Amino acid sequence: ISKMSMKKEELPRIGDSLKGELLKEHSLKKTEAQEKNVLPSAEDVKQEKTHQSILTGIEGFESKVLKPTETKEKVVLPAPEDIKAEKTHQGLIQGVESFSAEKLKQVKTREPQSPTATLQVEMARGSSLAAVEVFDKTNLKKSETQEKNPLPDTDAIAQEMEHIKFKSGIEDFDKAKLSHAETVEKNSLPT
Repeated sequence: ISKMSMKKEELPRIGDSLKGELLKEHSLKKTEAQEKNVLPSAEDVKQEKTHQSILTGIEGFESKVLKPTETKEKVVLPAPEDIKAEKTHQGLIQGVESFSAEKLKQVKTREPQSPTATLQVEMARGSSLAAVEVFDKTNLKKSETQEKNPLPDTDAIAQEMEHIKFKSGIEDFDKAKLSHAETVEKNSLPT
């Protein structure tokens, strides 16, 4: 028998003690309700719909709609500068690889000085610098400088340059620039 077809009197009853317990006033503690199942934000819902529409578009895509195309492979050739740089580099590498050590001269390297010899050189250098720093210039005598090889004046230099240009014009003359001329001799003397 279904509960809907039952009459009110036939339905089970709550006991009076339980009914009284439910209806009486209770002193309960105040609590805050916490949502354990957080609903997604509007942005999350929008992102999910966008993702679903993309997936639906991919699943329902028909490849018959596409136009047939031919793939053309293009080979990009290097620039002339790149080829020249690579040839130069390869030439250097081949030169190093094919180099014969027999062509080298025998050389003796100088061994570094001992620490004591280095110390002596440094001390001598230091004492020389100290002597130069404390040198008294007032003890020097006054002297006059005389030029023994004076430079020529500008007129002499200009004249020399003109002479050099004249000589180079004669020496560098190109005979090919001359045109051919026929010489006609006239004999005005009686024969």
